Amino acid sequence: MRALLALAATATLTACAAGSGSAGPDIAPTPTVATARVVTNAGSTVTAGAMNIDLDVKLAVTGTPEQAWTALAAVYQELAIPLSINDAANKTLGNTGWRVRRSIGRVPAQRYLDCGSSGTLANAETYQLSLSIVSNVKPNPRGGAIVTTALSGTGRNPITSSSADVRCVSTGDLELRIREMVERGIVR
Repeated sequence: MRALLALAATATLTACAAGSGSAGPDIAPTPTVATARVVTNAGSTVTAGAMNIDLDVKLAVTGTPEQAWTALAAVYQELAIPLSINDAANKTLGNTGWRVRRSIGRVPAQRYLDCGSSGTLANAETYQLSLSIVSNVKPNPRGGAIVTTALSGTGRNPITSSSADVRCVSTGDLELRIREMVERGIVR
C-alpha cells in the first residue's frame, strides 16, 4: 500500500511540475492542481492532491511603468496592506511580514488563500495569517508594463496552544485584483 501511495504521490507531483511551465512576459502562469485517486487492494480509495505554490504572477497592464507604479501604490493603500518594502528605484513594494486575520482589503481571506480547513471552516477564515505580498513593475517589451505579484504565507490556529503553522497557497484572485485595480488607476 505504501508503495502504491508513493507511486501516486510521485505521479501527482510530476504532473503538477510539468504543468507549471514558464509563461510569456504578458501571460500569467496558471497554478496547476493535480489530484490522483488510488484504489487499494482492500477496495478503499485514497485521494492525494498537489498544487504548484508560490508563483510570481505576471500580468500585463496598459500605460507606462511609471503610471503603473503610481497606481500600484494607491492599490496597496486601498487594500489596507501596510508597506514594509517601498523601493521606487526597482519599482517594488509590498509587505513580507504582514500579520492579518479574516480579511484582506475587506474581502474574506479564504478567497485569496487556501490554508486547508478544520472540519467545516476554511483555516484562512479563522487562523492568524503571516503573509508576504510583494509586487513589482517592469516594462513590457510589447508595450505597457508588467505587474508581478507574489503572495505566500502561513496560518496558525489562535485558539489552540499549537505552535504548528500551516502553509497557505494563493488562489490567484488577489494577484488578479491587484492587476485590475492598477489598470483602473492608469485609465483614470
